[in-house]
This record gives sequence, C-alpha cells and structure tokens, in this order.
Amino acid sequence: MPPTSSHTDRFFGLFVPETTNAGLPSLVRREALPASIPDPGTGQPLRIATVDSPARAICPSCASTGEGGFVSFVGDLRLAYACPACLQIVWLPGA
Repeated sequence: MPPTSSHTDRFFGLFVPETTNAGLPSLVRREALPASIPDPGTGQPLRIATVDSPARAICPSCASTGEGGFVSFVGDLRLAYACPACLQIVWLPGA
C-alpha cells in the first residue's frame, strides 16, 4: 500500500505504511522524524524519545496482530502504538 497524506497524518509523520512480503500491512519508521507530537488530551507537544518499528504486537484497540510501531516520550511514562490494521495511534497508560 503506498503512503498517502491521510495515512501519514494519522501517524504524525512518524511512520510510513508498507506491505510485508506476506502481503500484510506494516508500518516503517520514517528517516526524518518530528521532534514531538501532540498530547491527545491537551494538544501540548510531547518530545519523542524513541521510535521502534516494525514491531510485532497486538493492537489494544482493534486486537489485530501486526507490525506496527511504538513511540516513547521524554518525561512521560506513556507509550503510543501505531497500528497498521486500524491506522491509528493508540495511547497506552503509563506505569
């Protein structure tokens, strides 16, 4: 699946949708990453610490197994999972 602006916007410019050799959707980390993305509750910028993809996981929103991506943040214990199946970022609670 070629990347489109609507898919890229959903992932705040962090990931590009691709298809694996097995024909399954996957997300690949972009080379040039933004320094921060907006907090879903406040809209304030959260500084990105790490971006990991493709990362095989079960999406907490749609329960699909896929090769998405994880994002961690500086000074924030939450993680975000970008799902290639439901095409959204799912925020996971911090510890």
